[in-house]
Amino acid sequence: MHTLKARLRLKGKAGALRRQGWVPAVVYGPTVENTPLVIDRKDLQELFSQITRSSRINLSIKDHSKGKKLDVFVKSIQYDAITDRPIHVDFYHPNIGSPLKLYVPIKIIGEAPGIKEGGMLNVLFRRVRVHGLPKDIPHLITIDVSNLAIGDAVRVRDVDFGNVEPFMAQEQALVTVMAPRRLEEEVVEAVEEEGEELVGEETAGTKAAEGEEEPPAEGE
Repeated sequence: MHTLKARLRLKGKAGALRRQGWVPAVVYGPTVENTPLVIDRKDLQELFSQITRSSRINLSIKDHSKGKKLDVFVKSIQYDAITDRPIHVDFYHPNIGSPLKLYVPIKIIGEAPGIKEGGMLNVLFRRVRVHGLPKDIPHLITIDVSNLAIGDAVRVRDVDFGNVEPFMAQEQALVTVMAPRRLEEEVVEAVEEEGEELVGEETAGTKAAEGEEEPPAEGE
């Protein structure tokens, strides 16, 4: 688990704090009241280079003579439009005994033999939504494509999700190796379908993208 140090935000305007190298933040959850914090920007940027949105973080909060440690997830991050630096972070402290619904990134490893045969690696999903206790949520879901020939696929049933359950059918393909011609035909069909969808006021793609931005949710 990654550790991040924070301090209670007792005073100071957000703009002034940012100019001093601090990033305003807040932590909350079913057992924690909304607590304003400040975090050293360098510490925060270093953390972000090592974690994913499903990583569990040990947040160490310093408060004068005492301190508090909470296991948290990053719920949302606001970035400066010009510098791309983080300017505010929301942390979520879940109930450790209640399951979460959370998106976990997929990492592809290995080199598929089918690529050497002229095939194309087609990654259908970059992340998977899972359901499980906070302590069981994985940092990444790793898929090894080292045994994939042209026409082969890695399906949900082929992946070890540990103690969490994916919100996908077991036969759903996550990664495939396709023949170049077949891939080209699918791309053309996708472009044509997208053109038809854009006739409406709101596309299915837009709805799907909005749905994927849901924060960690507890229970059902």
